[in-house]
Amino acid sequence: MPDQSPEGRDFGISPDKQVVCAEEAPPYNKLPENEKPYALFTGGSCCVVGKHRRWKATVWSPTQRVAEAAEGEGESSQFAEVKAIQLALDIAEREKWPMQYLYTDSWMVANALWGWLQQWKQSN
Repeated sequence: MPDQSPEGRDFGISPDKQVVCAEEAPPYNKLPENEKPYALFTGGSCCVVGKHRRWKATVWSPTQRVAEAAEGEGESSQFAEVKAIQLALDIAEREKWPMQYLYTDSWMVANALWGWLQQWKQSN
């Protein structure tokens, strides 16, 4: 059976895209008002419906009161969490935001970014 883990998947992201600068965001309520429009909250989940796994990824902007979502079958909640981050990055790119604040409740996503980020920086 092929590996179904999120590692090794590109989630539709082209390899030429890269994060220019990433650092831990301050709590949302500590952001200056002029930066709050660049904050997005992400979430992903998975449940079993009948014999099928169904996942859903969501992105919410509290200042702009808009949400985006994607859903599908056969993937895990970890896949959905990463897909939600991709949706958020797509929004920032489409809108040409000068910065972006991502907020997630996913330990897996946060640990991947902050656990691996130092190694990525050291490796240039």
